[in-house]
Amino acid sequence: MQRNDARHQCLSLQEIKAFLGNEISEPNKAKYTQHFATCELCTEVKDSFATVNQMSIEEDVSALKEEVFSTIHRRSLTTRRRFIARVAAGILLPFIGISTLFYWNNTANERLYQAHFESYPIMGGETRGGELENYDHISLPKTLTVALKEYRNKNYQASIPHFRAYLKGQPQNNKAIFLYSLANLEVNDIDVAIPNLEKVSRQRDDMDLSEDATWYLALAQVKNKKNKIAIDLLNELIDGNSTFYSKKAIALKNQL
Repeated sequence: MQRNDARHQCLSLQEIKAFLGNEISEPNKAKYTQHFATCELCTEVKDSFATVNQMSIEEDVSALKEEVFSTIHRRSLTTRRRFIARVAAGILLPFIGISTLFYWNNTANERLYQAHFESYPIMGGETRGGELENYDHISLPKTLTVALKEYRNKNYQASIPHFRAYLKGQPQNNKAIFLYSLANLEVNDIDVAIPNLEKVSRQRDDMDLSEDATWYLALAQVKNKKNKIAIDLLNELIDGNSTFYSKKAIALKNQL
């Protein structure tokens, strides 16, 4: 970074980063401090990099743009264009790369979840574990009929209140709890999905249903960025030699 004035040499980006990271000698620190006191451009760059360091990785590039360009806006029109060009080259472009890396790392779990998640299909009132109608020899009430219809048509949000209404009267129907959990998972309500999937995964009367719940619970924990919990759940499927989920569990575990 250089000014047009040949008598004044601006600091490099590496020197500014070293100053902010306290990675320079005391003589250079005093020299850089004096330089910042007389160089508006380097001071702006330093302050902007300091802003980057203070941001959490969830912040996106627009936050820095607002910070920098709010300063630009206060400048006179004659100096604004020159300053924009310098700042864009000195800060915004490197930060876009940093932000992209932060974004990529921060969304790793969500991308894994999307890669491994498959909607759970039902045919009529049937799950992999059997017919819901035959659970505890109960008939299929209207609330559950509507819930299943909406779920089957992938209207997951619409199915949720009907599942909820049904479960008020039949809170032990694990198949209904399971589908209710999945409907909430489909609409990204993991706070409801996780505890309900935990209930079903712990029951051992229907091992197919328990495995189903354990697999989707592991996926929900990946989405929730609880990788250690997810790995423990995947190990349950692997160690139990699940014929349906072992390969899937191994593939997901290897990516965590």
